Amino acid sequence: MITCNAISAIKANRLYWLGRYTERVYISLHLLRRYYDKMIDGKPKEYEEYYQKLDTSNPYPDKESFRIGYMYDDKNPCSLISGLTAANDNAIVLREEIMSETLSYIELSLSYIRKSAKKKDDNITDLQPITDYLLAFWGSIDERVFDERVRNFLRIGKLVENMDMHIRFDYPFYRIEEAYESLKLCAETEEGIFDPMILEHLDELLREDVYDCSNLGYKSIVLKYINHLVWKNRSMLLHQTS
Repeated sequence: MITCNAISAIKANRLYWLGRYTERVYISLHLLRRYYDKMIDGKPKEYEEYYQKLDTSNPYPDKESFRIGYMYDDKNPCSLISGLTAANDNAIVLREEIMSETLSYIELSLSYIRKSAKKKDDNITDLQPITDYLLAFWGSIDERVFDERVRNFLRIGKLVENMDMHIRFDYPFYRIEEAYESLKLCAETEEGIFDPMILEHLDELLREDVYDCSNLGYKSIVLKYINHLVWKNRSMLLHQTS
């Protein structure tokens, strides 16, 4: 039997952000490996494109500090270690909702990256175990969490982050469409979870004949709508940054 228990606003918030942070780290690992390969192939300035797509200034003067920074700089909110720390902070509070076994995969990820940071290992491919742990985290959610609302809030956060990151990095329309349709399905059982006006705008903008990530104005407005789609008129999601 599928259970659907009442969830406090605070825990719904943490579930949403746990979904976002785990997906952010997972996608970032893939992207950083891709940019790492480009730099190995003799394109040292490729890293500049990475921070530009994240709408942040470049805090690193060269490709070596870029690699170390985006992996281990806990002062950089876009780094892998910052994302895993934030995920772990939320997961600890949600131990009863997600189960200790599920939490352990986040803890393993954070422990692994902290050890790698101490060694100053700048080879992004050595962080493959974190990708594996995050996949195991979502597998454990499917296996151990039976409360449909807990699963929904987690998945909504994951899908919002999936769309945000993939649009920033110019993924093809079909990838965005898949996530968007899944996002709307997840929200069907949560009354009022989306701002209806923003949803209407996104329905118009996320069409194959309109989608154009080469248009920076278009990209900016779509990202703005995506990040304000969920719970826009509620305060419970405003105290964590995206």
